[in-house]
Amino acid sequence: MYSDEIIDGVGGMSRFQITIMLLVMVPKGLIAWGMLMMSFMGVVPDKWWCTDVVSDATENVGASNYTGLKMCPATGNESTCTFVYSHEKKTAISEWNLLCDMEGIKPLITAVQMTGVLIGAFISGQSADVIGRKKTYYISVFLHAGFNLTAAFSISWQMFIALRFCIGLMVGSFLVVSFTYTMEFIGTRWRPIIAAIPFWPVGSALLALTCWLRPNWSDLHIILAAIQVPFLFGYLIVPESLRWLAVHGKLEEAEKVVDQMARYNKREKPANTAILLKKLSDEERRGGNSDRKYSYLDIYRGWSMFKKSTVHQVIWLLVAFVYYGISFGVGRLTGNLYVNMFLVSVISLPSEMSVFFFNNKFGRRWTGFSFFLLAAGGAFGVVIASRVGMDETIRGKVTTTLALICRLGAASAWSCYLVYTSESYPTVIRTLGYGGANIASRLGGIISPYVFAMGGDDLLPPFVIVGSAMVVCTLLTLLTQETKGAPLADTTVGASWKPEPGDVVIADTKDIKLEEKNGN
Repeated sequence: MYSDEIIDGVGGMSRFQITIMLLVMVPKGLIAWGMLMMSFMGVVPDKWWCTDVVSDATENVGASNYTGLKMCPATGNESTCTFVYSHEKKTAISEWNLLCDMEGIKPLITAVQMTGVLIGAFISGQSADVIGRKKTYYISVFLHAGFNLTAAFSISWQMFIALRFCIGLMVGSFLVVSFTYTMEFIGTRWRPIIAAIPFWPVGSALLALTCWLRPNWSDLHIILAAIQVPFLFGYLIVPESLRWLAVHGKLEEAEKVVDQMARYNKREKPANTAILLKKLSDEERRGGNSDRKYSYLDIYRGWSMFKKSTVHQVIWLLVAFVYYGISFGVGRLTGNLYVNMFLVSVISLPSEMSVFFFNNKFGRRWTGFSFFLLAAGGAFGVVIASRVGMDETIRGKVTTTLALICRLGAASAWSCYLVYTSESYPTVIRTLGYGGANIASRLGGIISPYVFAMGGDDLLPPFVIVGSAMVVCTLLTLLTQETKGAPLADTTVGASWKPEPGDVVIADTKDIKLEEKNGN
């Protein structure tokens, strides 16, 4: 609406917007490290065996000829057993012997982390709309680095799981606020580009490379913490969202942000900037109060808003379940761990970059529909391949390829919905709406490690569930309302707010332009 007119007036995609994306969205790749690190740290070393410390005869037996290779000790003999591991990688499993009777700790760590992501998404959705996007964002980055550094020196799995929860909190907070924060500086036509630029896949691919070069869980935490530090200095450059400032009545600060945008882009500030900001603030005041504190209840007020929020949240829950399930379960796929981690990351690069084109050409609705259909086909392809008679080596390659296709479809559809969901809510509750969807997605992330642990080495049970989930997402997409080319709503007026008797409502932006033309 008014803010879109201002942003397009000073350059909807120019030097300022590129600077914002570099400073705010590049760290998303590092957040991918924090989120997906358990895909490496939860892997059982290729070789492990148990030696009886009481028996001198077994102390020096090599892994190649020890008959107990990958065999748990007999029940009741754990106290006389020492686990020995091959040295090609050092994971959380080998650090704290999370095998045999302790094997349930591995999915628990991932589930606890994803619970932290859920809570972080909930808190930041409220925080970003109360204290602002900027403060919430930089608090998340700072604490994410701090918790990763501390986690590197964990002395027990209990300490480690607590810190993974804290890391999850900051991941959830970052993912909610970073996208809407960046989007609110970009013009209408260019908004899908935020999801199209593959910050997350590139970051997770670099994680795979780093795991290969330095396969030590503690070192990975230290490296991640260190490379986040330079991005904290962005606090001195990146301004608060002008939309947030305006709807909260901070018009002078909002106009300074417009001045900064115009200066960076070498454009003239629109002459009617102050008028448009005042109109935006006044409209929010008519909808309620410029000092009103919105809550998650506001994304369910009215049948239209309730339906919209429910559909988007169910889709996010299911797509996150598939996305993280395959990501964390990459160790179950046939082939080299590091190569599979890399492929799971880069397989989505071309499709996610094409999301920008498809979103603008065919719209958000049909783009999401098509990619969900692709994911469903890949999942059911794994189910069929797992039961068709063929050589085991060929079967492994086929199922891995189809699983990657499923992951590609889910990742691309999710990229589409990053834009789609954000565009579906007005500014005053946008972060809450986006945060609500993120919260739902974290529920999917919590259950994913358990579902993908089903069936042991049999891929049929989890991928039947995955295929069914993608079919549901495909159908639910048909219930959504297209947002392609629509201006971002700034207030709840016209969305979920209903006028009280005596309220004056401006029904259309044409009325505003007519008022300005007449000198009012």
